[in-house]
Amino acid sequence: MGIKKQIIITFLLLLLVILTEQFTPWDIKIQNLFFDLSTCSWILDKDVNNILHFLFYSGIKTLLIGLSVLVVALFAYSFKNKKLKSYRYSCLLFILTMVLVPFILAGAKKYTNVYCPAQLNYYCGSKPYAKALSHYPIDFDSMSGKGRCFPAGHASGGFALMALFFCFKRKKYKITGLIMGLTLGWTMGIYQILRGEHFLSHTLVTMLGAWLIILCLVFALNRIRKRFVSFFE
Repeated sequence: MGIKKQIIITFLLLLLVILTEQFTPWDIKIQNLFFDLSTCSWILDKDVNNILHFLFYSGIKTLLIGLSVLVVALFAYSFKNKKLKSYRYSCLLFILTMVLVPFILAGAKKYTNVYCPAQLNYYCGSKPYAKALSHYPIDFDSMSGKGRCFPAGHASGGFALMALFFCFKRKKYKITGLIMGLTLGWTMGIYQILRGEHFLSHTLVTMLGAWLIILCLVFALNRIRKRFVSFFE
């Protein structure tokens, strides 16, 4: 299947998830499984589970940053070692993905104005529940503290690794790279869901949004590579 068709299909799936979240109660029903109303607590609490918070939050972020720095170094070194020239495309795609996916998806949270589950009065918080395409009650001044929880920003770094599918040539490595991105993204995403930081739809939107951005980057870089063959090969 061509990249253009994949872009269209991914966009439609992304739209489907957003509309499903808007017109069904499945987000709340799933989130209820991880909340104890009698104690107003979530299954996971970062203040109690410091080790888990390091492993699935700050630790993973540090790992992804370190990996990105290594790839940047490899890309820079390819200009001194011509044997590495053939890796420039993969390095450039990886670098752009690791920068743009979190930047775009985490940056979108500034404008969607959606609160985290733990902030909602439904879960012992103080904010009203409004979906991504809904309006807040007239008497609620959301501008005093806008919500910044949609889409899921933390998981975007993990899902960005799905770009590894296009960084390798051999099929088994491509599949392995894709599985790595999905596994890490969902590990990071589920951790946040269990803490009441995101609904499931937030993470689904991040996954599809990350894949859409990756496809667009691949489409653009493929066209650039055809025009500047000597730079990549």
